[in-house]
Amino acid sequence: MFQVFEKYKHNVLVKNYAKVFSVDILVKLSNFILLPVYLKLMTQEAYGLYTYIIAIISVFSLAMNFGLYISQSKLYQDYQNEEQRGSLLYTINVMLLLFLSVCLLVTYLSEIDYKLVAFLFKNKIDYGSYRNSVFLAITVTVYSFMLFNYFLTSQSLKYVQLYNLFRLVFINGIVISLLYFYKTDSVMIRLKFTYLLELSFLFVFGPFYIKAMKRKFSKEMAKKSLMLAMPVMLSAVLGLVLNFSDKFFLEKNGNFKDIAVYNLGFVLAGIIPMMFMTFQNIWLPHFLKEKNILINKTKTFSIILKTAVFFFFLSILIIITFKVFLVFKIIDLKYGEVLYLLPILLVTQIFTALTPLYSNYIIFFEKTFIALFLAVPLAAMSIGLNFWLVPAYGLYGAAISSFFVNFCYLIAYYYVATYLLKKKMASEVNLPV
Repeated sequence: MFQVFEKYKHNVLVKNYAKVFSVDILVKLSNFILLPVYLKLMTQEAYGLYTYIIAIISVFSLAMNFGLYISQSKLYQDYQNEEQRGSLLYTINVMLLLFLSVCLLVTYLSEIDYKLVAFLFKNKIDYGSYRNSVFLAITVTVYSFMLFNYFLTSQSLKYVQLYNLFRLVFINGIVISLLYFYKTDSVMIRLKFTYLLELSFLFVFGPFYIKAMKRKFSKEMAKKSLMLAMPVMLSAVLGLVLNFSDKFFLEKNGNFKDIAVYNLGFVLAGIIPMMFMTFQNIWLPHFLKEKNILINKTKTFSIILKTAVFFFFLSILIIITFKVFLVFKIIDLKYGEVLYLLPILLVTQIFTALTPLYSNYIIFFEKTFIALFLAVPLAAMSIGLNFWLVPAYGLYGAAISSFFVNFCYLIAYYYVATYLLKKKMASEVNLPV
């Protein structure tokens, strides 16, 4: 036992993960522990509407990141001196500001978003009252992700810890208080004040990011960044279909109560990929720094085995805990059907969590265009399965569809990673692939 402790005590990856995870686990646990509070303060329809809007914001903000977070993660490790790194950060953010401003301004002024909402929502909502908050949320989400990605890429872990603590204390504390004292539109309160607070955190932590930039726009860096980013951005657009079609067809064939039950299951199962994303964000810089592909291959395989076992037992714990919450009526019995969805959703989220370990290879080998080729057939599969299964089987149809699509995603990236590794190793010894 002491030998195992000594083995990992001086491991940089483990130490970094422990630093971030110690705070991150508090944030993730708070989402779980405070969930009954939010469910008490919001009606089932309101919770369903809120989570559906958040799902839309998440997928659109990922696309409107334009894949530039990949360029930031990869190229930051390639450039060694601070001048080059500063120029890279400045170049990426100038492009992001330009692209994002054009997209949001055109959408806002032309009111295309109203047509999009009419398409996405069968159930009527007062979108006009949420509109400004939605645009704020997309903008803040994009920049929060870039900021958080920079802190992890540059291994500024004390800022990661502080950033997470601010989110934990201030967002939950203030939003819950407002929901308790103001019995008005709970969706509006939670949406508006969550992202106003996120915006205030950008003003607090953003200067550290800006300080690292050097005001020098590099055309060469811009070109290289776009070559990496564009395929990722296009695959993210297809990811809108891939990650949202289950919820889209469920909303079309049901109501916000169905969405509330399904998304509650996803929130609980989502603990798994959220926990792993913390590790992935720390692991990726180490993975990209290491130029020996055999070392990366060995470490990746080891991580997958250990992670799969850990998440298996965590899934059992989540199911038991939710059952206890139902028995003691900490969570209302109207959400009881979540218990039967959880096994499918938890396995699905394990697939989702493990997939980036293989997709790291397309970043390492600068073959991000492969993501686009994988996303096209998988997006088509997602639409087909949900179109067939959701009208017939409702919540379970959506869950099964998501299960099969994410399983195929994992397998596809496994074969791509295996091919790229074999090709690289063959080229180094002049053997045929």
